[in-house]
Amino acid sequence: MAPHSNYTTSYSAIDDRFSFSRKGIFWCRKKHETGYVAAYIAICTVVTVIIWAFSIKAEPHLAGILYTLIFDVLKLASVIAYPLLLVGGVRTILAGDIYNYTANEEKMLITCPKKDYRTDIFYSDVLNVEYKERQGVKKIKGYDVTVYCRDMIRTFAFVFPSKAVVRHPDMTPFRILEERSGLLEKPEFIAGQRIDNAGFYDN
Repeated sequence: MAPHSNYTTSYSAIDDRFSFSRKGIFWCRKKHETGYVAAYIAICTVVTVIIWAFSIKAEPHLAGILYTLIFDVLKLASVIAYPLLLVGGVRTILAGDIYNYTANEEKMLITCPKKDYRTDIFYSDVLNVEYKERQGVKKIKGYDVTVYCRDMIRTFAFVFPSKAVVRHPDMTPFRILEERSGLLEKPEFIAGQRIDNAGFYDN
């Protein structure tokens, strides 16, 4: 069973005695991730600048004093809120979208309700699964996973959670596709390399 820090899955050992069954969730990078991050940072910065730039002179009446007090409190709060919102928001965006998967003896169903995405991948149609690392500053951020099938090619920008310790293809649900389709049993895979219609790939 893969660590919950990478993706969550739900099954018990008894499942394989009668019928194969796996289900869980994983995360994939947002399509316009860079744009979302830039827009979020810009909005947070603009709002903070407006709060600090907007000044109201207290009039000799209660309403004027209250307005001045409100903006003074906002200025003080923004000193703490700005970095927290910035870091928290950016991390949420970089965490990606949640995908659900359900695997049985014949196929794996992958869906993303937020993106209205749904695809069935039959193990008998899988020709190859390739992983291309996406490097971060100090560690792998995730993999660009390409699943070659007889009918079409599926791609997923798999993202590791920030707390993930082990970062390896074995820690992704796509290993199920390789295992159930028999790819890992081929001699060239055991030797650590793949030669097929998709080209040459080193593990």
